[in-house]
Amino acid sequence: MISKEFLSKIPIFKFLPEEDHISLVSLWRMKSLNAGEVLFRKGEPGSSMYVIEEGEIEIVLPVDPPVNEVQLSIMREGEFFGELSLFADTPRTATARASVDTKLVEMQRGDFITFVMERPSIGISMLSEMAKRLQLTNELITSLASKNLNEEIEEKLTFGDRVADKIAEFGGSWRFIISFGAFMAMWIGINALQIIAQPFDKYPFILLNLMLSTVAALQAPVIMMSQNRAQKKDRLKADLDYQVNVKSELMLQQMHQKMDRLLEEELGHIRREITIMRPIVQKKKRKKK
Repeated sequence: MISKEFLSKIPIFKFLPEEDHISLVSLWRMKSLNAGEVLFRKGEPGSSMYVIEEGEIEIVLPVDPPVNEVQLSIMREGEFFGELSLFADTPRTATARASVDTKLVEMQRGDFITFVMERPSIGISMLSEMAKRLQLTNELITSLASKNLNEEIEEKLTFGDRVADKIAEFGGSWRFIISFGAFMAMWIGINALQIIAQPFDKYPFILLNLMLSTVAALQAPVIMMSQNRAQKKDRLKADLDYQVNVKSELMLQQMHQKMDRLLEEELGHIRREITIMRPIVQKKKRKKK
């Protein structure tokens, strides 16, 4: 069962005096979920806050196929969610589903509103704390789409990774081809044309073949290391692009909802104006007759 000590750890309740924590404890109700059971779905009206006593709750965001859903977070024992529903009767922004058999405690919005109505000053302090949390959440979401992938990977590179990248970069350039061709021509020329009295690597250039084999044996895994890192970078970039696309889609949906709400408000205002003006216009018409 929820204790006053636990309530003091929840940001929106931590500034409340001890006697209010005691009053809040009585507002919670037990709730159980089986593994895979959905607590609420995205778009459903929200009217409760939950705290997990035992088990796990998976918070997911439904998206279009073939992905179907994106996992936002996993809530575990002692964590809480759905606190926005205590302040406003707004639709759920994600789907909550039990990963395992889970026990929760629930507080209904009606009980919470009654509690706050009796303590207006407490309601103001709680709203202030909620505003801070929303600001931090907004900054976090913004940062997810503002990552510089190159900088992140550059910071994690070890000395060996940097050496491998430099070798792979040099081995795939014209500088390497020209310098290596010049080196082989000089080696073969010195030993084949007998420019010196005693060639150190006579035809068929066994020492040169050994050197070429050693270089190839070392160069291949180094280049593969660099290619594997490039593939990992591409995967991270694809994941980041997907996150940005999901965020953009969510922002567009929110924008459409706001536009629809503004349009409904404007139409309602026009209807009210028409309702008010209609008797006046009819009265003027009767006077003219």
